[in-house]
Amino acid sequence: MKIMVADDDRDMVDMLSYWLKGHGYDVVRAFDGEQAIKRWRETLPDLVILDVQMPKIDGFEVCRQMRTETNSMVLILTAHDREDDEVRGLELGADDYLRKPFSPRQLLARIKAILRRSSSTRGSSNSSAVTVGPISLDAMRHEVVREGTKVRLTPTESRLLHLLITHTGQVLTTDMIIERVWGYDEAGDSGLVKTHIRHL
Repeated sequence: MKIMVADDDRDMVDMLSYWLKGHGYDVVRAFDGEQAIKRWRETLPDLVILDVQMPKIDGFEVCRQMRTETNSMVLILTAHDREDDEVRGLELGADDYLRKPFSPRQLLARIKAILRRSSSTRGSSNSSAVTVGPISLDAMRHEVVREGTKVRLTPTESRLLHLLITHTGQVLTTDMIIERVWGYDEAGDSGLVKTHIRHL
């Protein structure tokens, strides 16, 4: 698996690269937004760890551009006290976020969950296609057709909508949604769920 780490803090990139390589991942490094886009297009990593505060092109614009071209999985890194960054990143299509400072164990858990979701989505069959009223969802292609109009979704949005459609009329707690959509076993952040639902 290939992971790109994009952050203007070279010490952070060095530390994460060393640590991720030690866990068997191939690592691509970028130190600003322009370099992140260029290296992302050249290497097509499975996951991008993206700091939102980078020079030249900020992480939000990098995420937006990635979403217009592919469904690469994106984990954004935000400053500890910047909830607005988290919300904006998720609204632009990031699959998850992690607040700085974070522990390597937290990061590894998020990476494994994101990659597990990505591979299970790719390996699913056409049974992931669902139609309810005017909405048809093809979870495998991350596409919704609503009244004849195609809408492209991020992998996370696709999983969330699929979960909600297939559990119509059932009460799903925040923790249940986080476990099924994001793959975490721990108690989750309700803001993460609310932001994605609001975006849908």
